[in-house]
Amino acid sequence: MTTISSVWRRSLRVWLTVIPPFRLRVHLAAPHGRAKTREGINLTETVSALVTFYHKTLNRDFYSQLYETRPYLEAYAAHTDHRVLKEPHAAVGGKWEALGRLQFDYLVTNGLKPDSKLLDLGCGTLRGGRHFIRYLNTGNYTGTDISFRAIDYAHRLVREENLAARGPRLIYRRPGDAFFADLDDARFDFILAHSVFTHLPPELVEECFAGVGRVMRPSGVFFFTFQHEAEHRRKDLKGFTYPSRLFADLAERYNFLFETRNDYNHPRSQTMASLRRR
Repeated sequence: MTTISSVWRRSLRVWLTVIPPFRLRVHLAAPHGRAKTREGINLTETVSALVTFYHKTLNRDFYSQLYETRPYLEAYAAHTDHRVLKEPHAAVGGKWEALGRLQFDYLVTNGLKPDSKLLDLGCGTLRGGRHFIRYLNTGNYTGTDISFRAIDYAHRLVREENLAARGPRLIYRRPGDAFFADLDDARFDFILAHSVFTHLPPELVEECFAGVGRVMRPSGVFFFTFQHEAEHRRKDLKGFTYPSRLFADLAERYNFLFETRNDYNHPRSQTMASLRRR
C-alpha cells in the first residue's frame, strides 16, 4: 500500500478496532511504509481476512434463508448450485482426489468390471464419476444430480478430460422429480449413492429405497454411505445422521437384504452399507 490520507488512516484504525470478532488495533506506517498490526501482520492480509469473514457471514445468512423459504430439495439444490459456481471441487465435499479414488477403488474391489453398468446417484461434479467413466465400457456410466450447475460442470469436465467418447449419460433431475426419473428402462449392476443420504431427510431416503428395485438388475447391488449415530437427527442445514436400524427396517419393508460394511475407510467416518435383492 503506497499512500493513505491521514483521514483514511484514522477511519480504518477505528473500523478495524471495533469490528468483532477481530478487535484488531492497527498501526499504520508512514505513507510510504508497510502497514502492520501489533503482531506484524500485513494490513492487506488483515483487511482480506475481514472481507472473507464478512462474505462467509453473508453466505450463512443466504443459505439459512434458502432452507427457511423453500422446500428442502429446492433449497439444497440452490445451495449446491451456488457453491459449484464458487468452487466446483469443494462444493461436493472436498477431498476431490482422495475421495474420488476411494469410491472407485472400493467398487472395483467389490466386483465392478468394465462391462458393468453403474448408476451414480448424486454424481455432483464427478469427483468419483471421472474415474468410473474412464474405466467402464462406453455408455456404461450414468450419473444423476439435482444440481443443474453440478451437471453443467460435469459436462465441461468430461470434455476437458477427453472422456466424451466414453459416452457417459449425465442427467439433471429436477428437485421434486421421482428419484429414478428419466432412466427409462435402464437396469444397473451397481448403484452408488456416496454422501447422498448424509444430506437427505428420512422421507427421501425411503423414497429412494421404494424405487431402487426398479432400476436394479436381479444380481445388482446398491452401495450407499451414511453418517452413523445412535439416533436420527438433523445436525445442520443439510446434514443428517441415522442409526443402522432405520435402513434395516426400510430394507425389510421393501424386500431387500441390508448389510453395514466395515471395509470402507471414509476420512469423515461415513459408514458404507449395501442393499441386495432377497
